[in-house]
Amino acid sequence: MQAECTVWDEHLGQLSVKVAKSFAITAEEALELIYEEWEKVESLFETHEKIDLVHRYLINEMNELYRIA
Repeated sequence: MQAECTVWDEHLGQLSVKVAKSFAITAEEALELIYEEWEKVESLFETHEKIDLVHRYLINEMNELYRIA
């Protein structure tokens, strides 16, 4: 179980960097957005598993939800 948490933290870190670049915000702000949308993020990781796919779908959903871009 400990290994799962480490991998999960790494995935969150990688995802936050990608989200930060997409929205031109800091990684800390990106993590806040990720945690606000935690249920979606968790569901996307269960469905797609790859960070690039999770990022793509999350950005699309956040754009729709917040009308960011």
